[in-house]
Amino acid sequence: MSQPMPPENINSHILAVLRLPLLDKLSQLEILFDRCTIRQIQDIYPLIVHSIFGINGNPLGWGLRITTLENAAHTYNRLHQFFAVNGIWMHICHRLLNETTKFDIDINLLPRKFISMLQGGPMFYSDLINIDPLKHQLSTLSLNAFDFYMLHFVLYALQPLHTINPIAMQIHSERTKTVYQLLVAEYLDNFLPQYPNANIEPSNYVSSVKAPQQLPAQSLQPLRQLRYLKLPSSYRNGNGEAGGVAAASTSPQSSADGNATASRVYTWRSESVVHFFIDIWLRYDIESEHHLPSSEFVRGVRTLVKQIHFFHNAARMDHSPLCALRKLSLTMVKGRIYAFLCSLIDRWPLDSSLSVVLELWLSYIQPWRYTMGASNRTLGINYEPPITTFFDGFIIDNLIVYTHIFMQLLPRFERLDYSVYRNAYMLHRLAKTFAQQDLVERLQRFERLHSGNAYGFDSPQRQVNMLNKSHNNSYNAQWNPLVSSNIPKLFSEHMHSKIQSFLFGISMARNSVLTNIISALRKEILDRQRSEGYLRNLLKKILGETTQDELTLRDLSRIPEVLRQCIDAFCRTFNVDPGTLSMHETLPAEPVPLASPSLQNFSFFDSNDCLDTSMLSPHQMSLNASNLQPTVDPALLPIKSNEIKPLVRLLHHISEAINDKYGSRIEAFYERDDFYGKLSRQVLYAPMTEKWFEKSDGNVDICEKQLPPRVSLRPLGSVPSICLIAFALCFGHLWCGVASVGLLLLCAVFFIYCMLLALLS
Repeated sequence: MSQPMPPENINSHILAVLRLPLLDKLSQLEILFDRCTIRQIQDIYPLIVHSIFGINGNPLGWGLRITTLENAAHTYNRLHQFFAVNGIWMHICHRLLNETTKFDIDINLLPRKFISMLQGGPMFYSDLINIDPLKHQLSTLSLNAFDFYMLHFVLYALQPLHTINPIAMQIHSERTKTVYQLLVAEYLDNFLPQYPNANIEPSNYVSSVKAPQQLPAQSLQPLRQLRYLKLPSSYRNGNGEAGGVAAASTSPQSSADGNATASRVYTWRSESVVHFFIDIWLRYDIESEHHLPSSEFVRGVRTLVKQIHFFHNAARMDHSPLCALRKLSLTMVKGRIYAFLCSLIDRWPLDSSLSVVLELWLSYIQPWRYTMGASNRTLGINYEPPITTFFDGFIIDNLIVYTHIFMQLLPRFERLDYSVYRNAYMLHRLAKTFAQQDLVERLQRFERLHSGNAYGFDSPQRQVNMLNKSHNNSYNAQWNPLVSSNIPKLFSEHMHSKIQSFLFGISMARNSVLTNIISALRKEILDRQRSEGYLRNLLKKILGETTQDELTLRDLSRIPEVLRQCIDAFCRTFNVDPGTLSMHETLPAEPVPLASPSLQNFSFFDSNDCLDTSMLSPHQMSLNASNLQPTVDPALLPIKSNEIKPLVRLLHHISEAINDKYGSRIEAFYERDDFYGKLSRQVLYAPMTEKWFEKSDGNVDICEKQLPPRVSLRPLGSVPSICLIAFALCFGHLWCGVASVGLLLLCAVFFIYCMLLALLS
């Protein structure tokens, strides 16, 4: 044990440590925790938590949501090591559980809908809330060390970092995995275990059993009538550590049985995790917030939904104190998920990023994929778990989540551009899910048997209110039971005709990709290869270089088969005759010849430069949308499998330094009309306009950036280039006795080759 920290120095020392760079900060905190007493750690604990999550300071905090394995591998691993379930930070949280100290969180830091829920007086939070005796309003929540950290951890996901930080925006667009997502998955897997006999870590801590806080004499009046769930006494958390599902008046001293105490110690952390994640994340106010949530947040909610399914599906085999919580957890999600998904779909941009929302919905409506049997890796990745009668109750309770959200998504899929592979694959995921024969048969049977007021809500009036809330949306208005006598059904004549029209549009889009887009791109690639000459094409094949057009053609070539599988799957699901669809590859894709000026000069904008899409069909929209592709600098494309990552990154930094220092001279050489200009144009990257889509505010804006002629050393980072250089060095060593001579010969050959291309250009 190190020398203890003098009490008078602890506050100044912790402030100095928190100002250090991140890696130094982690090392110093580990030393500090070893030297400090429990009482001293209690004093500095809130400061550290606020620093981690950027409370009253830098909103990035310690960068948990902008650190990925790709952009900072060492920092990523250190943060994960520090915050893991068996890391030093979690052990500090559990060391503080032995004390009676509570940590307060200001109610103003909490989301508005979460505060409204607290004002309703839910039992779980009854011994956590503090009420101002003068204003008779909620003022703070008093939490133990574990709950204080976990609540801040959950709230951190709601920060719109993708709107203020370029790295977070890149993560939002590219959907890379951050250390925060890794911790979310690890915490949920640990505190909501899939297997009944799993241990919840850390398990080697001693938690004292204390009476819960007494509520103030003047309590809040609930805004609505409360509904309580009666749970077994062994499930109640009487130690006050997490509040428990039990009423606040339950005293742990009344339970003298040792097994009951052990049960409370075992369950209270899982209880806190379930309530914090569901009550806060699924109450995200999407409609009122100016910015959309990040795709990272939506992926986090999907991780939560999948783990809740794992957790709930194990209730049949669990006889531990967690059994009651397992049964309750899915009910808590069911009460919020429909409104959450509807709001999310209403505002999400109409592009391939919609896939994160789609995958969240598909994960929720397929609980049979998240069982102990289905997660067995030995069954193979193509294993499709059966839908047993055990899940009939879930399908009945959530019928509206299956049918109405499908109908809400259908108009959006009609407007997608299917010349983009990710959009086609997104449709394939939807078609594959609803093509499961067991699922289709159940949906048809339950939709016939069920009336409109039993769709997974706890009361018919709540469903009426929810559907009435969406009355303003044109595609939801017809579902309002106050307007229409019957809620539309998925397997009806009306929907059958809509599906048939939708599939006809998909078939036409498939024909367009086959006959127009792929053919035109192939011709463009062939023309460019002819203009470059045989020698340059041969060198590209030797070095393994692939152009952006060739990568695009590779994706486009997969689209017709994917769309054909989608059409076949939907035809089986909705009993549509494939003969009514245009599936022949030789058919013309357009009802009007391509030579028509109205299509060639087609624009979304009128003479006043205003957007006007009222008279456009989905297929006409795709004609313009197919040209709206992001254009990326070839030097910034994702690192390929035949490239060495560290070397490519190093060569990129060197290229950037050269371009920053000599950019004006490089541009001047490139624009010369003499031989030196021709030679420069063979070596340098040509100027281009980089285009990308900005989607931070819910709208899709096209951004452009002009790139001048520039140096790029990235081709030297490929495996074929390294092998060629190694061969030259070996040749020089064996034949000339000096390895560098072989490298000089290789450079001379390359220079002569470039000169020949310049002369022939």
